[in-house]
Amino acid sequence: MSEKSISNTLFAVLIAVTLLSVAASRLHFGRELAVAVALGFAAVKAALIGWFFMRLRHEGWIVRGAVLVGIFAVVVMAVGILPDLAIQLK
Repeated sequence: MSEKSISNTLFAVLIAVTLLSVAASRLHFGRELAVAVALGFAAVKAALIGWFFMRLRHEGWIVRGAVLVGIFAVVVMAVGILPDLAIQLK
């Protein structure tokens, strides 16, 4: 496949995932499940954008490792604030 056809296909997939996330938001899940579903859709979109548009598929292990370290740091910080969020949600 050419680079242009990959970009067009990826754009269509990102639009479809966005529409799915909007549709899922209308299903009135519980608060926790709605947040988990939204974060799941966001993670899929971020992975696709990073892999294709940011050209991580062509990079070496050092660059991919640096990206993974950054993702790990964000996850650690997000998990670290969960107790504070639980107190505010009550």
